[in-house]
Amino acid sequence: MGPIPVVVDQDGGVDDALALMLLAREPLVKLHGVGAVHGNVDAYAAARNGIRALEFAGDHATPVAVGAAQPLAQPRHLSHPGDPLAAIAGKPERKPAGDGAVEQMLRLSHEHDGELCVLALGPLTNIALAVEADPGFARRVRRLVVMGGAYRVKGNVREYAEANIWHDPEAADVVLSAAFADRILVPLDVTRNATVTRMWLRWLAKDADRLRGRIAGRLLEFSVATGLPSRPLHDPLAAVILLDPSLATYHHRSMAVALRERRGTISSATDTGRPVTAVAVTADTSTLLQSLFRTLIRS
Repeated sequence: MGPIPVVVDQDGGVDDALALMLLAREPLVKLHGVGAVHGNVDAYAAARNGIRALEFAGDHATPVAVGAAQPLAQPRHLSHPGDPLAAIAGKPERKPAGDGAVEQMLRLSHEHDGELCVLALGPLTNIALAVEADPGFARRVRRLVVMGGAYRVKGNVREYAEANIWHDPEAADVVLSAAFADRILVPLDVTRNATVTRMWLRWLAKDADRLRGRIAGRLLEFSVATGLPSRPLHDPLAAVILLDPSLATYHHRSMAVALRERRGTISSATDTGRPVTAVAVTADTSTLLQSLFRTLIRS
């Protein structure tokens, strides 16, 4: 078997960049496209950040397309409008692709029918728009992995809600009700355990002239500012689970998203006709840290 065809949908954060770098340097993966969505930053900035992350990984060819600028049904909220990744990485050498992120994803699903894997690292607006534009899209996707949700733990933007889901609850509910045969949700329950320590970050940050040092320095700043002894790596964990789902254990549930009270909360669906989602509840984070170390040490 050849490399796994993958398209990544991301929102331009530091975690997103680390996940892209992991996949770009993974021989088992062929990145066919990257989409950008509002979330950490606006969609255009997310596209530029995605391009820069790929360039640092030595990938100067994978197209990065701009996607949805707004949620489906609520005002946009940006988590990091100051764009900390751009401050680290600088301007990319190339421009975003001519196609939109949704069009790119739909085209790739036809070109790799039954084989394409989709990794969603931001709000699910682009994925929902692809489902609504072409109901057959979900059936053509081999595996969808979503970093998002707070299943049995507190959220990170509200007590009950995680950022990627909360930024566009309607889109998340569309995606959780669509006919993806293999859909994995990687929530805060497991990503909060995928951490790097301050000591490890300080060691990498000494090399400030290289990307690894600048990224480690920014992660270290966040850890110190929040008072946390370590920094979770939400998106990179979802990336390694995409490659090897056996790294996690799951609860298999039909899932829904609250759209009124406690907006953005994920929970088991009362509608038993919904398809099942595999919700990660434990994960082997040592594999992630080994992969991340190999990637950063070469950057």
